[in-house]
Amino acid sequence: MLPQTKASLEHILEHRKAYLEDRQNKQLPSRPLVVGVSGCQGSGKTTLCDTLSHLLGSEPHNLNVVSFSLDDFYLTRAEQAKLSEANPGNPLFQYRGQPGSHDVDLLKRTLTHLIQQSEHQVRIPSYDKSLFGGLGDRRPLSDWKPTKAPYDVILFEGWSQGFKPLLPTELERVHRHATPNSCIAKLPLAYLSQMNTNLEQYESQLYSMFDIFIHLSPAKLEQVYNWRLQQEHHMKATRGVQGMSDEDVRAFVDTYMPAYELYLPRLDKVGFFGQGLHGEPLKPYEGPQRKDGGYSASGRHLRIVLDQERRVIDSVHIKEHLQSKSLSSTTNNVSPAYRFSRLLVTCTVFGALGFLGYTRRQRVTDMFMRLIRGRS
Repeated sequence: MLPQTKASLEHILEHRKAYLEDRQNKQLPSRPLVVGVSGCQGSGKTTLCDTLSHLLGSEPHNLNVVSFSLDDFYLTRAEQAKLSEANPGNPLFQYRGQPGSHDVDLLKRTLTHLIQQSEHQVRIPSYDKSLFGGLGDRRPLSDWKPTKAPYDVILFEGWSQGFKPLLPTELERVHRHATPNSCIAKLPLAYLSQMNTNLEQYESQLYSMFDIFIHLSPAKLEQVYNWRLQQEHHMKATRGVQGMSDEDVRAFVDTYMPAYELYLPRLDKVGFFGQGLHGEPLKPYEGPQRKDGGYSASGRHLRIVLDQERRVIDSVHIKEHLQSKSLSSTTNNVSPAYRFSRLLVTCTVFGALGFLGYTRRQRVTDMFMRLIRGRS
C-alpha cells in the first residue's frame, strides 16, 4: 500500500468513527461521511480514490462507498460553447476545466440526495471527453452511474477542490506584484476576476457539505507539468490513442496555473476548514448545511506533500484552532513603499521617545543642582 493511500485510509477511518459518535451524541440521523479530495493534474487523486473505494468496500470494513469526480459535472457541449462565447478572448473559458465550466446546480442536487439518502438510487453523471473532437460532452442519462443507498462514505475529488475566492483587493494586489514570468502576470486582471467570481458559487453551494478533506500537494508547482506529461504518455501507450503532443500538454497545463498560483498558497497554509487568510483566528468552516450540528473536529484536513516521483515527503493534519498569519503580510509580498513608511513611523516614534527621555533627564539634573546649591 502506498504511503499516501495508507495515510488517507487511516484519516477516513479515524474521522468516520468520531463522526458517527458525534452524530449519535447529538441525536442526529445517520448520514454518510463526505470526503473532499484535491490534487493537481497527474498527482494521482483519481487512482487514490479508486484504491480507497476498493479498500473501504472490502473486508474488514465492508462500507458502501460512492466515488466521483468534479469532471463528471462539466457543462454540456452546448452550454460550454455559450460560456466560451460569453468570454471572448479569455483563454480560461474557451475550454472545459476552470471554475464556471461545471453544472454546480446539478452537482449540489446530486450531493444533497447522496447525503440525505432521500432517494434509494442516485445516478452520477458521466462525461465523455473524447466527443466532439476532444471538446467533450455529457453522456445521456442511461449511461450515468447508478448507486444504491444507504451510503457510508462519499469520495468527491477534483483538481480545484478547496480553492476559495480571494477578496477583490487581495486579487488585485497579487496580480500587481506577480513576477513577470508567472502565469498570473500573463493575463489581464479582468480575466482572473471572472474566475475568482465563479469560485464563489462553489464555496457557497458545495464546501459546507464536506466533513473531512485530503489534499495531494506538490512540493514544487513545476512538478505539475511533468505529472501531466507522464499521464498523457501513459494514456497513449496503454489505450493506443493519439492524444496531445508535449507542447500541447504544456499549453494545457498553463491554463490551470493561474488558479494554482492564486489559490494553492491558502489551501496549503490555512487548510480547507480554516479561515484566517487575512489574519483572523482560524475556526471550523460553518456553512448553511452545518446548522443542524455538523462535524467540526480538529485536524480534518490531511495534507500530503509529494515529490516529483509522487513519493510522500511530508504528511500533516492542519489544525483549525491555530492562529494564522496573514498571507498578504509576508516580507516577500510587502511593497517597498510600505516598508519605507513603516520604517519612517518606527524611527519617528523612537526619536520622540528618545527626546522625551533626554528632556526628563535634564529636568532631574537641574532639580538636583538647585538642591545642592540650597544646602551649601
